[in-house]
Amino acid sequence: MFKILIALKDYLVFINIIFACIIIFFERRRPVFTLFWITVLLLTSYFGFIMYLFFGMGFKKRRALAKYYLKNGKNYSTKLNKKSVLSLKKWVGLSKYLDAVLLGKMTHNNNFTFYQNPNEFFKSLTGTIKKAKKTIFMEYYIFDDDEVGSPIYNLLLEKVKEGVEIKIIIDGAGTRGVGRKRREELEKAGIKLEVFFPSYFPFIKTGNLRANYRDHRKITLVDEKICYSGGLNIGKDYIGKGRLGKWQDIGFSLKGEAIIDYLHEFERSWKFLKKDVKDNFEAKKINIKEYSSNPIQVVSSGPNYEFHTIKDTFLGLIMRAEKSIHIQTPYFIPDEPVLDALKVALLSGVIVKIVIPSVGDHAFVYWANQYFYGELIELGAEIYKYNDGFIHSKLVVVDGEVGFLGTANFDYRSMYQNFEISLMIFGEKVGELESRVKEDISNSTRVKLEEYKARSKKEKMMESISKLIAPIL
Repeated sequence: MFKILIALKDYLVFINIIFACIIIFFERRRPVFTLFWITVLLLTSYFGFIMYLFFGMGFKKRRALAKYYLKNGKNYSTKLNKKSVLSLKKWVGLSKYLDAVLLGKMTHNNNFTFYQNPNEFFKSLTGTIKKAKKTIFMEYYIFDDDEVGSPIYNLLLEKVKEGVEIKIIIDGAGTRGVGRKRREELEKAGIKLEVFFPSYFPFIKTGNLRANYRDHRKITLVDEKICYSGGLNIGKDYIGKGRLGKWQDIGFSLKGEAIIDYLHEFERSWKFLKKDVKDNFEAKKINIKEYSSNPIQVVSSGPNYEFHTIKDTFLGLIMRAEKSIHIQTPYFIPDEPVLDALKVALLSGVIVKIVIPSVGDHAFVYWANQYFYGELIELGAEIYKYNDGFIHSKLVVVDGEVGFLGTANFDYRSMYQNFEISLMIFGEKVGELESRVKEDISNSTRVKLEEYKARSKKEKMMESISKLIAPIL
């Protein structure tokens, strides 16, 4: 065996060089990703090309799906109405950009409710599923068959007997807690279930060359009238019964015009998995008289989009900030343009407050968080480490005027690789979200600049390593 490995050595080096050339000459990538993968390939002769196959390959369906979205988006309005222009004020440019690249529009007739804790969220979600009459569509990164997920799976089995159409999408890398027996039970009952980039090998999450592109969304749509989304997957971790203990997160329910974009995005995912790019979307109608005025614009993203809409939204919000920027995220790993925008905001007198966990849930994430906030703390950013459990909230509030929340983390993966869906919300509900940030800050410890500067050599070394692998964390 040893002799075989020696014989293969030169061939593996040659293969790595070929892949490096492919990245340089054939793949359109940002320089940070290009340099990262070239370094990996040239310094790891034996397994660099394997890492590239599973984590570095471009998304081949991007152009085809981009054309598909354009084809099926012709019925969208591409102009903002006068009401939108008046209410958005300084945010109208960002809204127009999203309208142009996503073919979705700002909506006003919506009811929005966000839940203070996971138990409230799951209670409302389960109650709504019980009342379903026609359809239940669910798309989740994690939908485990445990003490939280199992009752929901059982409830879905009851609803399908009542004639409710049920479609479920689970991510192949995220959802590993659903056995073959349960899947067969669901499918036999008539529930349609699709796995997003499933692993080809047992017990290996990333056993698929496209598994690095994860469906990170969390969506439940009931009767095409109400949507549940936010940061909460379905599993015991999210009610505080996992290894990290108490869980702090934001989930919300939504009714009104904005739900149409969630319905269309679920359809896009379903059609993609079924390899169906022929049919147009069915027109959806909402009785706007039933809803109050809550301006909302849905922001979906993925490697299949021509523009990095999540990253661009972060950037657009930060660049337009005049007073304050509040960020809650489990993973503070921004790319260079977003990090630079935060620096400009700080130097312009904008108050920047960032709330992150006091412990990391993944290897190297804690140190990556520390490296990137270190770039800002010396400029006056207020960094808070949440103490009352693990904070998983994905929220940005700017100037008390706009909130951005949903499934997207403040990291490379959500900005460039994951399939995500979030929303911008304006109006009175933003005050509730800002109050939530202030409450979480009261349960956090502020990182002092002196303490940060006095960190050990080991910490600095771990930060440097984590910085290098940030693009794939």
